[in-house]
Amino acid sequence: MISTLFAFALVAQAQPTPPAEQNSEQTAEQVQEEKAEDKRICRRISTGMGSRKKERVCMTSEEWREFNRGN
Repeated sequence: MISTLFAFALVAQAQPTPPAEQNSEQTAEQVQEEKAEDKRICRRISTGMGSRKKERVCMTSEEWREFNRGN
């Protein structure tokens, strides 16, 4: 009887753990953002002044930002 009361007291004092779904959603969003940053974006740009031929260049979004700042 005493052990039952003791067990009930322990269960009553236990605090619920936060739901794990919120943590997994946050990490999933962070992973998607990291993947978006690492994703290669390919564009065709002209290589020279007198040439009509365009060259395919692939860079990440951050590299394209840096490239566009230089122009």
